[in-house]
Amino acid sequence: MNSNLTIRNFITDLICSVKDSSLIVITGHNNADPDALAAVMGLKEFLNQIYPNKKIDLVLNLNKLAEKIYKEILSDPKWNFSKTYPEKIDLLIITDTSDLGMAIQKESTTPIIQNIIVIDHHVNPIKLDNRVKHSLILSEYSSTAEIITKFFQMQELIPNRDIVLALLAGIITDTGHFRYATKDTLDNAKFLLETGVSISEVTEKLNKKMARSEKIARLKGANRIQKIHYIHDYIVVFSHVSSYEASACKALIDLGADVSIILSYVPKTHEFRISSRAKGKLIRETSLHLGEIMKIIGEKYNGSGGGHDGAAGAYGILSNDNKDYMSELVPEILKLIKKEIGAKVYYD
Repeated sequence: MNSNLTIRNFITDLICSVKDSSLIVITGHNNADPDALAAVMGLKEFLNQIYPNKKIDLVLNLNKLAEKIYKEILSDPKWNFSKTYPEKIDLLIITDTSDLGMAIQKESTTPIIQNIIVIDHHVNPIKLDNRVKHSLILSEYSSTAEIITKFFQMQELIPNRDIVLALLAGIITDTGHFRYATKDTLDNAKFLLETGVSISEVTEKLNKKMARSEKIARLKGANRIQKIHYIHDYIVVFSHVSSYEASACKALIDLGADVSIILSYVPKTHEFRISSRAKGKLIRETSLHLGEIMKIIGEKYNGSGGGHDGAAGAYGILSNDNKDYMSELVPEILKLIKKEIGAKVYYD
């Protein structure tokens, strides 16, 4: 079945499910990035154009860049959302992740959920929650914002200006400013641009001054590299910081690493987080898929993980207060990377 037919069939199921539900909530993953923000807002706009009187609540916890976009682009007060879930939900629609655990914070009270729908573009999960009635997981799409854009095209609907800008922001950030875009990505972006907005309107919002704490996290990430691992001609590095893992991870790639893995650990809860990045050249030349590796690690340690081939993350819980968490996690991750690249590891 081709993806267009899959999407059409899913839209039919989605519309029917919304029609038959009263308490509807749309959400995304915790610490939502611009893609998750765009998917949540775009989907609400899409469904409200079909059902103008249908009440749909939004729950989302934004990262700093998504919060900037939200404040500067989404000017209409109707886009206000909550950070907490209602006690009961007839239909929960999760976007930009397929994992309920990544959408509901552990410290939050888990709502009573009747049915779940998933819309995502990352790797297929090992297992979906048994309340998931319909799912659309298209890993060939660059972003969830792009999938939502496709919804509008297929139903011959036009998103309003705020949503167009948000969808473009989601696509631009998840493709690295179109560095990883496909032909379909550019076609979907063209559809949005034909509504009368310009790329510069979005990129101006995306340019943000880096906070001092983020700069420090990047420098600490570089300073804390313990070993340099060589696999063929590729350089793999591991480090650890307490915040801004994704930014520190990207900084190590910019410094010259082919694969960078950043870990953080919270002794009080025994919980760890991992952020990973790989250069496009390595991804094209090998079978490495960081999303698959992070999925395995998250599952093994009673957490979750996933993402793209070149950018992914995971979280989990160690069984005891392991102060030397790097010594436990690094060999596990390195073993999976070696298996995908297929070479012996040499140390500097």
